[in-house]
Parts: sequence; structure tokens; C-alpha cells
Amino acid sequence: MNDKLVKSKPARGVVSALVPVAAALLLVVIGGAWYGNYSQRWGPPPDMVAASAKLEHLPRQFGDWSLAEDLPFDEATRNMLECAGHVNRRYINQKTRQGVSLAIIVGPPGPTSVHTPEICFSSRAFQQAGERSRHNFGDAPGKSDSFWTLDFTSPNVLADGLRVYYAWSRGDDWEASESPRYEFAAAPYLYKLQLAAPVAAGAKAGDADVGQKFLEEFLQAAWPEGAAGIPN
Repeated sequence: MNDKLVKSKPARGVVSALVPVAAALLLVVIGGAWYGNYSQRWGPPPDMVAASAKLEHLPRQFGDWSLAEDLPFDEATRNMLECAGHVNRRYINQKTRQGVSLAIIVGPPGPTSVHTPEICFSSRAFQQAGERSRHNFGDAPGKSDSFWTLDFTSPNVLADGLRVYYAWSRGDDWEASESPRYEFAAAPYLYKLQLAAPVAAGAKAGDADVGQKFLEEFLQAAWPEGAAGIPN
């Protein structure tokens, strides 16, 4: 009887020693699976694919605006943005002939939240003019869209400046978030809209501009799913 007890102790000791090893391996597997999904190692998850497909329904014409040109991102840009889908377009106002550039991407919230105009336009020989400000659109009950707006000047003194609007969305309202990386961290996917429009030299942040007019009509344009500005 005592011999049996003595022999069982090493076995129990081995099992006890293996428990933390197994737990550590489990954490590695779970962590690897989470990171693989987060980084889209195995491709975008189904809900992100569905969100990307909705961009195909972005209207080519609404209000006074018509699509002038589709400018898909090249592979290097798509990889940098880590986006699952995108549209990059130029629209023209049929009455005034003014044009704007619209880009919308959808992807994982981390990478989608960090690429802002402060970074990308400053790398294109534009100079930021002043601090960004928040612009609110619409006053419909239960609907509130807000965008950051930011002005840039060109080194060419004869050229117009640029006014850029940008915001993020989980698929409902557009939000000018102070901390998008943290606010949207738990979202399964994230949209980002960026609009660039010409603005006269010396224009103030609150002055009406072509970009503002475009967004007012864009946000009222019903997509096939029935939402304003972004599909549900």
C-alpha cells in the first residue's frame, strides 16, 4: 500500500508541473488567433467584408454632384492603410463646376484611426494652417454628424489652399473623435471619410466652402440601405 502511494507522488508532481505549461500554451494560441484576426492575416473577417461591400453602393450622383473620376488606390497605399475596402473619387458640381476629392476606407479600427490629414498632407508639400476645428452637420432627431476640418496652404502662392474634412463611423453617424484609437477600439470595423476641397486664400475656419456644401448633400443622400451618408 505504501509503495503505491510513493509511486503516485511523482505522477501527481508531473501533472502539476504541466498545468502552467498548458495554460501558457493556451494563452499563446489564443493570443495568436486574436492577433491573426486583428491583423487580417487570414483575410478580413465576414462582417468587415460586408461593410466593405456597402461602399460599392456609394452614389455616383446626388444633388448637384456627379462622379467625375474613380481613382482606386494602388497596392502600396492599400497595404499602408490596411483597409479591407475603399473608394477614392472626384466629384464635380454640375452648376458651379467646382470639384472635391472624396476618400472612404473601411478596415480594422487600429490602422483606420491613425492615418489623419495632419500626417498625409504634410508629406505632400502642404503646410498646415492653424489648428483643426469641429464642424457639425444636420439637426435631425437622433442624427448628428461631426467632422474635423483643417486648412492647408500650398507653397505655390497662386494656388488655392485646401480645406480637409475627416471623421470616423461604426456604420451610423460620423464622429470627429478626439481619441479614435481608443474610442473605436472594440468596433469590429471602422469607416473613415476624408474630403479635400479648394478654399480661397485667407478664408477663415467658419466660412462656407465647397466642401461643406458637398457634405451637406452627401449626408442627405440615401444609400440603398436607407441610411444617410453611410449604409447600415
